[in-house]
Amino acid sequence: MNIAQSSPLYEYWNSEQEDNDENKRLLKLNPDEPASNLFRNEPYKWENLYQSVLRNVINGDESSIKGLMVLLSTISQKEKDIVLNSLEPLLDKHLISKLRNEKYQDIKSSKNFYTALRILLTIFINPYQLELKKEPNHLYEKTGMFFYKFRKMLLLNK
Repeated sequence: MNIAQSSPLYEYWNSEQEDNDENKRLLKLNPDEPASNLFRNEPYKWENLYQSVLRNVINGDESSIKGLMVLLSTISQKEKDIVLNSLEPLLDKHLISKLRNEKYQDIKSSKNFYTALRILLTIFINPYQLELKKEPNHLYEKTGMFFYKFRKMLLLNK
């Protein structure tokens, strides 16, 4: 399984993103988590953050673990378990246990300007080729869709 396939939004990105697909996506939400507004209202941003932060964690960036914990807290416990099970080939057992059992509020934050800047850039350039099938609302969604269509056009011309 790859990083994109481990995402709770994988099926959503591969759907028509119609009302029924949107309702299925929202069933994965943890409504008790304050940060869940990101998952509820901005799936494009959530997915870019998820893939970017998870890549950082896989590459050994311990400062990104808390970010991954926050993102996982926005989905239901059932979905979180599914995601963590799918990540077992990518992450060591100790880290999976930490992600499963610890609360992000108990983890001390460490600020990494370079990582934050790289993630911000990721949201705007859409390197994971997420396709919004509805009209983009935010500037980062519009730039992300521009880069998506630009890459797609370049690949068709090869």
